[in-house]
Amino acid sequence: MSSHATRAGSRLLGAIAAGILATSTSTTFAQTTTLGTRGGLSQTNPAITSNASPSWTSYSRSEDYPNAVTLPLQYITTSSGKKLAVLVSMPANWLGIKASGRFPVILTQTAYRIDVGQLLGTFAPSDTTLMIGGRDDYMIKRGYITVAVDAAGTGMSTGETQLIGAEEQEAYAAAVKWVTEQSWFDGNLGLAGTSYLGITSMLTAEQRNPAVKAAFTVVPMGDAYRGVVGVGGMLNAEFLSIWLPLTQGLSVGVLNAGEALLNPKYASTIVAADNQHAAAIDSWYLPTVKGGLANQQGIATDDGDFWSVRSPVERAAQINVPTFVVGATNDIFQRDEPLLYEQLKRNVNSKLVIVPGAHVQSILGLISGFGSASANTPPKGKQLLLQWFDQYLKGKSTGVTSMPNVTQFVQGYGTSGAKRFATATDWPHPQMSPQRMYLRGDRSLSSSAPTSAETAAAITEPKGASVTASRVLNNLIATVSINDGSNCSSSIVQWTLGIGGVLPLACHTDSSKVEAAQGAAIFQTPALNSDLYINGPMQADIWMSATNTDAALAVRVDDVDASGVATPISTGLLSARYRAVDASRSRYVNGVMIQPWHPFTAASAQPLVAGKPVLMQVEVFPNAALIRAGHRLRVAISASNQAQGVWPTPLQANANGNVTTIYSDPDHPSSVVLPVVPTSALN
Repeated sequence: MSSHATRAGSRLLGAIAAGILATSTSTTFAQTTTLGTRGGLSQTNPAITSNASPSWTSYSRSEDYPNAVTLPLQYITTSSGKKLAVLVSMPANWLGIKASGRFPVILTQTAYRIDVGQLLGTFAPSDTTLMIGGRDDYMIKRGYITVAVDAAGTGMSTGETQLIGAEEQEAYAAAVKWVTEQSWFDGNLGLAGTSYLGITSMLTAEQRNPAVKAAFTVVPMGDAYRGVVGVGGMLNAEFLSIWLPLTQGLSVGVLNAGEALLNPKYASTIVAADNQHAAAIDSWYLPTVKGGLANQQGIATDDGDFWSVRSPVERAAQINVPTFVVGATNDIFQRDEPLLYEQLKRNVNSKLVIVPGAHVQSILGLISGFGSASANTPPKGKQLLLQWFDQYLKGKSTGVTSMPNVTQFVQGYGTSGAKRFATATDWPHPQMSPQRMYLRGDRSLSSSAPTSAETAAAITEPKGASVTASRVLNNLIATVSINDGSNCSSSIVQWTLGIGGVLPLACHTDSSKVEAAQGAAIFQTPALNSDLYINGPMQADIWMSATNTDAALAVRVDDVDASGVATPISTGLLSARYRAVDASRSRYVNGVMIQPWHPFTAASAQPLVAGKPVLMQVEVFPNAALIRAGHRLRVAISASNQAQGVWPTPLQANANGNVTTIYSDPDHPSSVVLPVVPTSALN
């Protein structure tokens, strides 16, 4: 164990011995630290307590213009010679003639094609299609110009992409510079978008061009490795098998051929771009995927700058403009969205809203709204967007500073079927305190630590997932065959961007099936005597040994009702090889580690010694849930969650046939640390 991990383990056991882990039910504020980054250590994090009695109101105003018009396709030429495809949409009169004068501009930059976004705007002009790259008539008619750009190497833009890499980010600056040089620009630029477009907005804001005045980002990524692709030191093949073919497939073939016919002026540029995008399969896509599967250092691990360059959280503190962040409870970026807010909150006016659902479902929910308006329920996305940009791009007094600082969907809160939200002055919740629950030999979950040796639990490594990636003509094709039952779980919905949940199944919202299929070791409380409110990151501190040199732990936290339905709250995953913890970058609350930071570097790797107990400090992604009286809190531990992460091929060979033992005794007190908030804090 590294010196960092040893100190962390000693500190953990010292905290247990000192008995400082009881839940606080007072209104005093917890002493919490931030979570560090690659480039920065944890810092003291006094709670923000201002704006304590806010409420949501629906903001709207009438149109300034009766129409919107999109100008013909244009190109920006970057300093390196790349050509970026651009579509500009402007206010217009009844005849469709563009309005004269200068306007604030909202910039979106996408890997999903600006012409597809234009089509979306045509079919859904009344909703906020700007957030998914579409022409947004709602905003344009209220006096905004929208500029949509295909990111370098995607869509109709030239270049061989290395998605979200340094060259692409240089092109973000070129797009901003181009906007500032246009005669119709009034000097006020906003950045907006969802998913990839939210990521580009964060990274562009970090470049700090003085023309940028505000950003509005929906489900953006924070840490490309820890939050998404390398969760727990594993490879998120399920996500990659969908996302990589999507970005590459939208950039080649019939769409480009059609655009070349429609735009003869730029036909040669579009054809050249199509060829470059096909070539990127062999120059970047396949080498990257195969490098990850082969356990290549810097791809399968967090060495070098491959992942840090693509991680907005590393430089989010540099953002100097008001920034609105929307996240989701089962999003692919579930871990990251609160961390982005945490980096922003002391520097600029920033807001965090966490809505229910997986990636696609959360976007659709934001567009359609979340039911009846209330003081705690955020309005529709188009109203939030207009309110934010009217304040910061048009100088109107719209009340954005009095919006709730943090608004979260709380699972289990409210009446049946209602989408219930709660507001707070900060994240982590100012009243959150750590409560440790021990995994006992009788499979109970208890606040009491074991005092003598208890029966250990055993879990086994399933057959490894099969992952393939190849070129088929000009398209990238990738497939994953899951063998541990997690292809019917909340995780498959999460890591397929919500696509796996389009046809809802009971196993998507009841973890019992996947836990049974995996032979999970299940620990749960008795039926609760009172409601339990948890809100924030969680940490599973599991003492284990293995029969092989490689093993993993997958942790599920569930809310189990009286009928036995186990509603998933959150998950965690960790390869034992990468169990080392950097205590100086981990999060503590009242002196207790509650969110570990793992280096995931080749130098930090620690193969297991057969039969030797080690401490696994598993990060369980943050969420908010109210477990009702009469329900049980469950922690289920298995040896895999292939929907979330698979082994690189060499490590899979090491893990095959492994049996893991989970301990519960005074020397190895396995436990989970929960972020408990008094129920009185619910609105």
